[in-house]
Amino acid sequence: MSLKLKEAYKVQFDAIDFTGKMTINGLCSYMQIIAANHASLLNFNYYKNSETPEYYWILSKVKYVIDDYPKWEEKIVMETYPVGYEKLYAVRLFDIYNESGKKIGHIIGNYLLMDAAKRRPVKIKGNTGALSFLDFPYEGESLVKLKIPESVLKVERRKAYYSEIDLNEHMNNAHYIKWVVDMLPLELLRDHEIRTFEINYNTSITYGTEVKVVLSQNESNEYVVYGNSIDDAINYFVAKVVLVSSKK
Repeated sequence: MSLKLKEAYKVQFDAIDFTGKMTINGLCSYMQIIAANHASLLNFNYYKNSETPEYYWILSKVKYVIDDYPKWEEKIVMETYPVGYEKLYAVRLFDIYNESGKKIGHIIGNYLLMDAAKRRPVKIKGNTGALSFLDFPYEGESLVKLKIPESVLKVERRKAYYSEIDLNEHMNNAHYIKWVVDMLPLELLRDHEIRTFEINYNTSITYGTEVKVVLSQNESNEYVVYGNSIDDAINYFVAKVVLVSSKK
């Protein structure tokens, strides 16, 4: 059985922004589709309609690196494959190509396999059966724990609503990305594109949870957006966004 899966997608209207180009959260949606399809082919999807799963996957860290954004109605090809384990994480890569076959970006995803009853991660190393596909050490770029800067540029409050909740009754990964990008000024996004987008999903946001979302900048003048509980006792996520000029 092949450890790689390749799928083609046509960029739909709901996956673009005001520039007519694909968004990061649009890419996230395609990433989730192909990852689920591939996990099913490899027999470790761990979701069945007819029963409560013993295990489930959660995306813990992810980094998007995009050199060129496809436009509305253009086609992209995404290829995904597991690249082993790193500590408790199963690492999966996604390569992104335009319709001419040129590579335009990649995604690194760190996943945790959770025991549904114990609500604790399952160790990948040494696991047998279907998970033996993942039983080799990862040797690529490690995704670090993102730090929260001291600076505060803007603060907003948001709640997770029905349309943002997934099968686990947590806010879906793509909606965290929307929350992060929404904190950036529109004037900035008119002349800049997101080159890299990195996010740590630290605590699940559930329906009705009120979150304090903060825009800040780190020492390298990169934008950092994080979400805390209103009393700052819980950190839900931290994201780092690197922008480049889109002007030719």
